[in-house]
Amino acid sequence: MDMKILAAGAGVPSVWGPADKSFLGTSTTSASRVYFTGHRGIVSEVFYPVLDTVNTVDLQFLVGDTAKTFVDEEKRQDYTVTQPDKRSMRWQATTTNSGHNWRITKTVFTDPGRNALIQRVKFDALNGRNVTQFNLYLLHNPAMDNSGAGDTSRTVTAGTRTMLVASENSRFSALAVSRAWEAGTGGLPMVSSGFVGETDGWTDLLGGTSDKTMSWRNDLASGGNVAQMGWVDLGTSAVTSVSFDVVLAFGATQNEATTTANATLGSNLATLQTTYDSGWKTYTNGLNNQGGTADDQYYLAAMSLKTIQDKSNGAMIAGMGTPWGESSGDANNGGYHLVWPRDLYKFAGALVTAGDTASGTSVVNYLFNTLQQTSDCGASEYNAPGCPQGYSRAGRFPQNAWISGWQYWQGTQMDEQAMPIILAWRLGPSVYNPLWPKIKKTADYIVNVGPWTQQERWEENSGYSPSTIAAEIAGLVCAATIARANGDTASAARYLAAADYWQQSVDRWTFTTTGLHDNDDDEDGRYYIRMNVAKRANMGTGPQIYNPVSGPDAALTITHGNGGGTHDQRYIIDGGFLELVRMGVKRPDDPSIVATLPEYDKILMRTIPGKGDAWFRYNYDGYGERIGGGSYDGLTGRGRLWPIFTAERGMFTIARTGVGSDGIPFLNTVKAFSTPQGFIPEQVWSQPTNVTGWNVDLPTGATAGTPTGSMSPLNWAMGEYISLLASIRAGKVVDIPSVVCGRYNACVVPPVAGEVGVSINVTAHTVVGQHVYVTGNTAALGNWNTDLGVPVAIVPVAPDSTSYPVWKNRVNLPAGSTVQYKYYRKNADGSVTWENLPGGGNRTMSTPGTGTLTRNDTVTW
Repeated sequence: MDMKILAAGAGVPSVWGPADKSFLGTSTTSASRVYFTGHRGIVSEVFYPVLDTVNTVDLQFLVGDTAKTFVDEEKRQDYTVTQPDKRSMRWQATTTNSGHNWRITKTVFTDPGRNALIQRVKFDALNGRNVTQFNLYLLHNPAMDNSGAGDTSRTVTAGTRTMLVASENSRFSALAVSRAWEAGTGGLPMVSSGFVGETDGWTDLLGGTSDKTMSWRNDLASGGNVAQMGWVDLGTSAVTSVSFDVVLAFGATQNEATTTANATLGSNLATLQTTYDSGWKTYTNGLNNQGGTADDQYYLAAMSLKTIQDKSNGAMIAGMGTPWGESSGDANNGGYHLVWPRDLYKFAGALVTAGDTASGTSVVNYLFNTLQQTSDCGASEYNAPGCPQGYSRAGRFPQNAWISGWQYWQGTQMDEQAMPIILAWRLGPSVYNPLWPKIKKTADYIVNVGPWTQQERWEENSGYSPSTIAAEIAGLVCAATIARANGDTASAARYLAAADYWQQSVDRWTFTTTGLHDNDDDEDGRYYIRMNVAKRANMGTGPQIYNPVSGPDAALTITHGNGGGTHDQRYIIDGGFLELVRMGVKRPDDPSIVATLPEYDKILMRTIPGKGDAWFRYNYDGYGERIGGGSYDGLTGRGRLWPIFTAERGMFTIARTGVGSDGIPFLNTVKAFSTPQGFIPEQVWSQPTNVTGWNVDLPTGATAGTPTGSMSPLNWAMGEYISLLASIRAGKVVDIPSVVCGRYNACVVPPVAGEVGVSINVTAHTVVGQHVYVTGNTAALGNWNTDLGVPVAIVPVAPDSTSYPVWKNRVNLPAGSTVQYKYYRKNADGSVTWENLPGGGNRTMSTPGTGTLTRNDTVTW
């Protein structure tokens, strides 16, 4: 049992921890850069010093008896995980094996002032046993600097403590306990480093020839997939419980890590716990309680989102883990702990809704000051030799990136270009005005490249996507508002001209009238498809350059990623069309929106008994476990149900009815899909079903409506819970950009002080491709600029009729003023025809000092 130094080795290939998390957290302080997760009752990935860098796969106890008849792995036992304080990200995990007469209770949090994870542990001997009848081992699997391979582990003496130190590059961790380690031969502490699956502690205790007690003591294991183990001395007193503390500290050097471990263990840990809790209570006390309707899950969602905001620069990651991590290794070192601008927009916006505008502001500044690209390099996506970060264009946001801003994948998703602009607009002039030069670069990029996208929101296909186009339109309208605030009316006019044309054309581009789902009475072949996969025409000099080569009725084929096969584009449906409403581009009663709902629900919605309705992403989705439950492999999977679509549908329902309480059943369903801790997963299991010939099973041992192995919590889903609850309380969808829905007659924007609302009703006959506008001598009407004028719209008045030839909108104008105005139409080629007024003059209206005004006009051309 002498100490040994192992030759350099590898160990079995490293894998990441499971993605279904039972707890996660960090301190609210900037002094602590440690972020932790838990799977079942044990610590899983720990991130340091930034949220994209894993340093630990798992940290757990192994429990044996002194008679050497068993060794139990903590993570395989019955467990409960709770928040002792619902306003703190401190967790209590209790793991029990009553058959083997033991229980472990841990309180998990971080040192608010240091880079250290703390576990306050209580080991109980049950059923008349005492602690002298047990052997307790602490097993740690490091994955230093975001890599399971190439680590080094060694035994180190620091002060009076023996610690286990792991390292790779400039990342060091130090594992220490407040009790002594069990003494071995010569009084040396029983701690050991080894290679996983070969010479590690688990193999020592549970390997094929093991005697179920620790025998190996290796001082050093270098250059492989290492694991550390120490035998905790429980003492000789026949007591029924022992309490002690475990600290996992980090640093840029070995000395920094060990010094931090000693400092934390030498502190009053009860005081550190109180300080940790106080930071979270201060944070939650500053949130919007939504008129008292905010529940515990709302606060958990907000705290979870705050937890995944990096303290170095404000970035926020999609999820603290790797989907199906237990079958994924170093080749997938990004997982979901990367920045996606789309996800970031969704949950940063949710924090703004929750009252945390400071986090939203730091996100916007991160997006434009760190993530936005500043130069052109490479021929096209995934074709950028000689470009250090891969393909780039000035003003472009990468598909996803490390927290530093360094690009990970090289796709371009046009909704991700628009969403940072929308978030900046939402936070107001103090945020967006200083960023205007950078916002302009992105808006110019959208106009030059869109509406076609190299990838849509599911990151698999190129073409014309309703959800992507919705974001692009909203982004350009917001950019136009920011441009006008900064005196750039030329850019504003350019952005609005494009946005209007795209808004007026989205049906022509993505709404099929010859759809293939028309065999049932409530399906008529008229619906939005997931994507029109045609290329952009790029012909001419007018708006026709944005048109696709062919429309949504063309029999083009779309090939799905993840083994979904090749299908006629008209056969594939998703819920992206609802983003047209969420972004303010379409009214919720728009005939095309309403026409798509029956197909969407019949094909993709499934009801989980006792829980509620959920939707698949799209038919033939392969992003999920394989038939039988095997981990996703990218080739033969089956996508399952996504709770975020339940939240999206709840918000659409509120938008459609204007009744907040109509969203409550959807909120309750999302809660029903959550874990016992309140985390909302990316996907939940469905019952066995057939989706247009695509069989989806319920594997043995799985329960419908519970999380799959993809990711839990999904931060996007946590944000949607906040947004839905707030929308229920408000009686409207709280994050629809008002400047967008107001422009397209999709909402009523209340006038501010000094304004009155004016309803415009104008009778005007047109032909297909022509659209009516109004402009005038005030900024709200565009100051006679025909690209800044206000569009008026045909609105539905019954399921099968519209207001035509009456065009409608509402605009807020200066109160108590005389306003000159005039109507014009934009033709399909972008040219303008003014109305024919006697003498060629203008119309005049006098706005009241208070109240409202309605104008009923008739136009001749």
